[in-house]
Amino acid sequence: MSINVIITLLMLVAIFVLIFKAPAAQGVIFTIVPIVAALLMGFSLTDINGFISTGLSSVGGTLYLMVFAVLYFGILTEAGVFDALVKLILRFLGNSVLGSCLVAMLVGMGSALSGSGATTALCAIPTMRPIFEKQKIRATCLLFIESLASGVIILLPWAPGINEASAYVGVDVYDVFLFIRPLIIFCIIACLVLCIPLSILEKKNGAGMTDEEFAQMKKEMDQPLNLPFGRNVAIFDAVVTIALLAGLLAGVVKTNLGFGFCFCLLLFVNFKNKKDRDEYIKRHSTQALNMAFTMLGIACLVGVNSGTGALAELATFIAGSVSSDILRHLPFILCILSLPLSITIGGSKNSVILPTIIPLVLELNLGFSAVQILGCVFATGVISANLNLFNAAPYLALSLAGDVPMKDHLKYSLLPMYGFSLLMIVFMVVSGMLPI
Repeated sequence: MSINVIITLLMLVAIFVLIFKAPAAQGVIFTIVPIVAALLMGFSLTDINGFISTGLSSVGGTLYLMVFAVLYFGILTEAGVFDALVKLILRFLGNSVLGSCLVAMLVGMGSALSGSGATTALCAIPTMRPIFEKQKIRATCLLFIESLASGVIILLPWAPGINEASAYVGVDVYDVFLFIRPLIIFCIIACLVLCIPLSILEKKNGAGMTDEEFAQMKKEMDQPLNLPFGRNVAIFDAVVTIALLAGLLAGVVKTNLGFGFCFCLLLFVNFKNKKDRDEYIKRHSTQALNMAFTMLGIACLVGVNSGTGALAELATFIAGSVSSDILRHLPFILCILSLPLSITIGGSKNSVILPTIIPLVLELNLGFSAVQILGCVFATGVISANLNLFNAAPYLALSLAGDVPMKDHLKYSLLPMYGFSLLMIVFMVVSGMLPI
């Protein structure tokens, strides 16, 4: 193990600890720790500056999207569009925490059909957040539901992640999909069933309304909606939003273009003069700046990880440390470790570890195919995509849920998500998909 690998391991541990201790903003942690690690590895300040520039280019699109998405949904809130949506949905849901969780799961799965984690967050969280707030359901519960729903549906063959992983190993992505299709069906059913204990947990934490509160809310719902910019403007906003989300889900419109253009359109339609437009942007600038600062820190982290090559070296070290005695049980072991590896080393698991280990397993003729190993290991890890500290997209979900700290998301979601991954393994073992 090289000194750079050791420093990388220490860097990952330090980031995890500091995220939970929260001595400073996430943007500060994601900036200072990687820079110190790179200096300890012997890289010059010029090198590190180049790494950061590379990182900025990799997250620039997400940074743009996050800022414009928050400003966009802020207009919908002020225009009363979400109040109208909540009023409509609650008429059908009634006083039901379980119903809210089930609808959130279905909305998350439906929006995840786009294959984009960012699109899923943009569609599911703003839609369900006002309803969860009415029901006093924690934002972390909504984030967990959205993350799990997205993680299950992006196993479909048009999602970018499974296509990239298949390309690394040299197998056909559709063959992988056919192999894991029973697992996908099981996961969809399990997600819906999981809403039952989730709703029970949230009720114990104070979610739900008394009959009196629900009656009062229904009374308020019968009152005319407060639409500050007028009914016609609210209808226009809703039509534009439906068209935008439909375009995103169909793959016709790209997220950055869509939200950038539609935000500017709604800004001029909803606010009639420059003073009102400037005041609106000032009202939401704090949230946008906080998100941007976190993303700049992520850019530093991503750039240093990529530029030093230490993360890929760590993945290669893990792959090379496997003994021949362990290889016969390796697919099962990799499935157990898949989620932790996905959260910590991210794409290096698919681009380095699996392409290295799968040929070794195949040479031993242990009865495993490349499609089988890839499908099982990828599926049990990818459901954690929105828990990865080092990806940009999860921070979009956190901001849309009300600037929820990553540590709160991890505290709520990490163990249940890993439990769901283990449940997937149990299903694969029992069904014969994954021999031990």
